[in-house]
Amino acid sequence: MPPKPAEEEEPEEPEEGSVPVPPCLAWTDLKKTDATEFVRLGTAEEAIQFVVEKFDLKDFESNAKSTILLDLYLWTLSCCLQAMLRESDDWRRFCKEAGLSEEKTSALFTIMKRLHEHSKDHDDVLSAFNLFKQMLLQHSLANTQGCVELYSPTEVKMITQFVHTTFLQHYRLYRFANTRDQEKDQFSTCLFVNTAPAPPPLLAGKVDEEKKAVQEQVAEEKPDDKEAKEEVAKEEKKEEEESSEARVAKAV
Repeated sequence: MPPKPAEEEEPEEPEEGSVPVPPCLAWTDLKKTDATEFVRLGTAEEAIQFVVEKFDLKDFESNAKSTILLDLYLWTLSCCLQAMLRESDDWRRFCKEAGLSEEKTSALFTIMKRLHEHSKDHDDVLSAFNLFKQMLLQHSLANTQGCVELYSPTEVKMITQFVHTTFLQHYRLYRFANTRDQEKDQFSTCLFVNTAPAPPPLLAGKVDEEKKAVQEQVAEEKPDDKEAKEEVAKEEKKEEEESSEARVAKAV
């Protein structure tokens, strides 16, 4: 009998919230675990550090483009998940009314990210609004091919109004920042630093004649002479000890 063909293992289903499911853009740039982690952050410094590491914006302190992108990502996440970084009435109102879930937040984050990328190549605000409207309707229509019902009509209205009064209102500023190189101010100055003076050349050095004579004498001495001197020193020391004993005995 022919051998039975090996059963093919069914591929494991990806974890929920880790892979986007077309046509929905949720989980494309922001996974469910990322959104959950952001909600748990307690300070603005932690939120900044989270976005910096997640989207590789470590040069935001010196690069204006990274700083602008960091601000865009922060307010997008904050307005959807928690009112932590902003104090204006518009921010508080949207955060209070929106209350978006992790999936809705992830989809909106990708929409805003693609809008920002769109500003790099398109100067027309109307084209950006049409792109935004297309992506938003893609996530708010039921029983329509290529669409998914993610946002309710109320949420669509709130998101549209909010994006229109924030990102789209300053669209040309984002466009300018994306298409212009950051100007660099360079300054040069002379600083005086105290340093030790350079030593004189060796040829200009003076020889101590007395030390030189002693060193030469020591170098010329033979080993036998050294031993003889040591023997003489021992004899002298012995004689001194004997004379000391004799004086002690005589005194007694």
